[in-house]
Amino acid sequence: MQTFTAIIVEDEPHAQAQLKQLLEKHTDILIAGQAYNLADAGNLVEKVKPDLVFSDVDLPPGNAFDWLATYPKLPFSVIFTTSYDTYAIQAFRLAAVDYLLKPLMQGDLDKALDRFRSQEQRDAGFSQVRQMLENLNQSNQKKKIALPTLSGFLFVPIDEIIRCESDNTYTTFYTLSQKPMVVSRTLKECEQLLANQGFFRIHNSHLINLAYVREYIKGEGGQVKMEDGSYVDVSRRRKDEFLSLIR
Repeated sequence: MQTFTAIIVEDEPHAQAQLKQLLEKHTDILIAGQAYNLADAGNLVEKVKPDLVFSDVDLPPGNAFDWLATYPKLPFSVIFTTSYDTYAIQAFRLAAVDYLLKPLMQGDLDKALDRFRSQEQRDAGFSQVRQMLENLNQSNQKKKIALPTLSGFLFVPIDEIIRCESDNTYTTFYTLSQKPMVVSRTLKECEQLLANQGFFRIHNSHLINLAYVREYIKGEGGQVKMEDGSYVDVSRRRKDEFLSLIR
């Protein structure tokens, strides 16, 4: 059985103790050290050279994002731990980065470690964390979303997404520069990922980028013509909110 070396970066002793307890059943994960602050974390990484780092986000006087951004090439995988923070969680979800909410749950940890054990996922994980860090330093127009593919993830600029169309548990993304892409996410998940990014759920089956609305055609609900030439129905119950946004 392959074993992996891990460290825990966490400034709360009880949170460190809880994570160590949950990790006891995972005999292939060897905890090689713990750090309470970013300076100690950096020294510990140099000493241990871990395969995996469990890191809290808030580590006064800084945060894990600032620390990780100092690495030109991330030499380890990361699973973040955090109390509910809308800003951080949005960043994790956009880049498909693994995170655990406090208080930690055994099932969530087990699933995150199952993904980590996949060599393919570990390789993709470095790119995902790097993309997340880039997103945090970009305006909404420059951020990218990680879309799952058969071989890993494709990072697509959010401002190039024209619309998303539901197909049961799958969603088709239509963009400026790519062929239509079908991903294994529901439209509701996509709507949550793209919240506050200029998108609107215009219909039960359609999520559109308001920046690419070319024309509104009146009707009971009406229709919009998008910049790619497609027509999308507007649901009656969403019509008033949509019109208020485009006005």
